[in-house]
Amino acid sequence: MVKRLIPFVLIYALTLPGGSWAQDEGTEDLRRKTPSGQYVDPASFFRFHGYITLGYAQPQEDFGKIPNSSPQILVSGVSPRTGNNEGGFRNDAALFVGGEPFEGVSSVIEMHFVGNALDIVLTEAKIIWDLAEGGPATFRIVAGRYWWPFGIHNDEWFSAINRFAAISPGAAEVMPAHYNEVGVMGEGEFRVGPHAGLNYVLSAGNGVPGFEVPDAVRQSAFDYNSDRTLTGRVGLVLNHGGWFKGRFEIGLSGARGDLRVGQDTKRDPGDPHRYDADFQALGVDAVLDLQTLSVRSYYYKSEENLRAAPVSRLDRKGYTLEPALKLDFSAKELRNLDAITLFARYSMAEEETLSNTTIKRTQLGAGLMFHFTKAMQGKISYVAQREKQAEIDNDLFSFSLTAEF
Repeated sequence: MVKRLIPFVLIYALTLPGGSWAQDEGTEDLRRKTPSGQYVDPASFFRFHGYITLGYAQPQEDFGKIPNSSPQILVSGVSPRTGNNEGGFRNDAALFVGGEPFEGVSSVIEMHFVGNALDIVLTEAKIIWDLAEGGPATFRIVAGRYWWPFGIHNDEWFSAINRFAAISPGAAEVMPAHYNEVGVMGEGEFRVGPHAGLNYVLSAGNGVPGFEVPDAVRQSAFDYNSDRTLTGRVGLVLNHGGWFKGRFEIGLSGARGDLRVGQDTKRDPGDPHRYDADFQALGVDAVLDLQTLSVRSYYYKSEENLRAAPVSRLDRKGYTLEPALKLDFSAKELRNLDAITLFARYSMAEEETLSNTTIKRTQLGAGLMFHFTKAMQGKISYVAQREKQAEIDNDLFSFSLTAEF
């Protein structure tokens, strides 16, 4: 499908008004979007940004309670006292520190403070070396700790970006658990016309030990074996050209790596972590951003290959669709409210188990975002989740207030 689209995109780009290969144009508008990108760009000698979020989440009785059940609440997480997702007030704060002390060399450090100042999650600590910039093509080498470049689902781990207080099943259960890769990657952009081009990334890193979301998110950044994971993504971008007044990007991702090496006989035979395993994954994502309407979507499919286990392979697949409609009030001079965004989500995930059963979970959510200023916003949402295997109470109500700086 993606291969069939490429010729049409090239023709579209070259036939737009003023169409050319635009050798003198930059590629910033083609750049791959990352969760922290809006806080660390544009580059400057020194930058210091972040956000503070106050959130309230009220889950129903069985949210995240039974084995293989719904994913944990973002920020609130699992209570160390009860082992369940608990309702109540929580806070999340993040700091993004970076700069470019030398031309062509920059660095970024990203820290999250979840719950208290002692629970620090280091999600990025990376060096960026610009080897080629300007003109129709750019190339950079990134080394250190960085967001895993597969697809677009990592946005859901930011309380300031995720419109809901829960992770979608398509993000939390189909892919290897949320983690920030440690390794090296090459990335860049290539312009094919004044309003179109490609972005690409190839990463080699330590990988991740499993698919499930751990109780402590910070633990998911570690893989203790000596194996590696190779990840790549190519994105096709259309940007503000001719009749099209927006941005559209479609991406294709792939990953392959080892999860575990050797048998862990101390674990139960029904635990996948007992067995030697590797994985491979494919994903397609698409984002449409118009002046008032935006749509974010992705479809992922993965395989976990086990050795000496009751089954030889565990298949997982799922998708997420999130439309949003922004109503702008700034021209009407509505006091202390710039805009309201209406948003929704539908997500589904299916995953096989060692007992030859398939767990199917769906999530349907809706909510409102209030844009008080450019730096302050509030969100209120409700998520209804359904399990095919059992009738359980696992819906979630939440609201939050975020201030950026």
